[in-house]
Amino acid sequence: MTQTNQLKEILKNRRLRTCAVIVAGGSGTRMNSDIPKQFITLEGKPIIQHTLEVFERCPDIDDIVVVCPPHYSCKVNDIAFYANIDKLLSVVKSGETRQESAYNGIKAAYGDIILIHDAVRPFVTSKQIHDVVAAAKEYGAAALCRPITDTVKKIENGCVSQTVDRATLGAIQTPQCFRADIIIDAHKAALEKGITATDDCALCEMNGVEIHTVPGDNLNIKITTPDDLILAEGILNSRRENALKNNVRACIPRTGLGYDVHKFDENRPLILGGVHIPYELGLLGHSDADVLLHAIMDAMLGSASLGDIGTHFPDTDARWKGVSSMKLLSMVGDLLGKYGYTVINIDATIIAQKPKLMPYIADMQRNISETLLIPQSDVSIKATTTEELGFCGRGEGIAAEAVCTIIKEYDTKVHPLKF
Repeated sequence: MTQTNQLKEILKNRRLRTCAVIVAGGSGTRMNSDIPKQFITLEGKPIIQHTLEVFERCPDIDDIVVVCPPHYSCKVNDIAFYANIDKLLSVVKSGETRQESAYNGIKAAYGDIILIHDAVRPFVTSKQIHDVVAAAKEYGAAALCRPITDTVKKIENGCVSQTVDRATLGAIQTPQCFRADIIIDAHKAALEKGITATDDCALCEMNGVEIHTVPGDNLNIKITTPDDLILAEGILNSRRENALKNNVRACIPRTGLGYDVHKFDENRPLILGGVHIPYELGLLGHSDADVLLHAIMDAMLGSASLGDIGTHFPDTDARWKGVSSMKLLSMVGDLLGKYGYTVINIDATIIAQKPKLMPYIADMQRNISETLLIPQSDVSIKATTTEELGFCGRGEGIAAEAVCTIIKEYDTKVHPLKF
């Protein structure tokens, strides 16, 4: 097996982290504005906020890096704070050129897959982001490409010299998405050779990389002129009118309750929320006995009326002996997704007299949010004692209880709702 195929196999078998680099280094010259175009208000919000909100909502994106002029970094942080952009990893300084700005963002990114997008393209959709990320994972490099519908002419000295076959042409948009090593190598090579290009795909092409195209559309416009701003307002108005006209979808919340308990065992490690807790006793169980995740999984399955973990992962099945409950949590998350459910909140409590768990709770929340692809702010974990009462109070084991709320969209034209 070649090194490239080995890398593909490794990447295929583990969850890849994706970081979006939002390039917001423009000056606004063509917009005839005193402020950079990405900070101009569109429907009451800066253009960059519209863009950040799309990536915040997209489950394929883990982190966001924004590249902007240094004197606007505080403004970006303020926008992210008030718009609840929890995925913002860092804000870095833009460069003299777009190429330099993109490279600054790439160097600050943390992930296996790096997506690069113009801050002034606020109408990209979650599906387009998903498709281009999926293509980059499979092929290494991908970009949105819009078909050209106008007749294209080659012009020389002010006159038409040739009609170009538009069937072989496409207009490349952002996002453009790459395996991290590919885009880093392309930028390094360009820097060494003094090469400049108008986009990141061109740098990869010059470095011998084939770019896979994903269908884009005419609405994913780049707002660079006053006319573009008028068009953007029209797109927002049209979307709002269509949403009102076609408001036939209803989100129905469902809630499940989970409870689990495991007794202590001196020959086992103590694992809670996927975190190894340093303690003299562990928990006894068929799997890794992560009592917190077991309660959360039961709550998730219960909310969707899909049974419990004993149904899906019975202790009579050798496949689950010693298995990590983080793996089981991922499988439960995938199962809910298969049935069209989205987890919107988890609230769990660990009941233990000892050990003290507060120092480890943030890591537990992070593990769960990353596994289920939900914001960490939607995962609440608490720890309490029983004041030395009962099973847990006597130090015989640990219990956990959890509540999970999920939603599912229903098309009321197809499935009329009855209350």
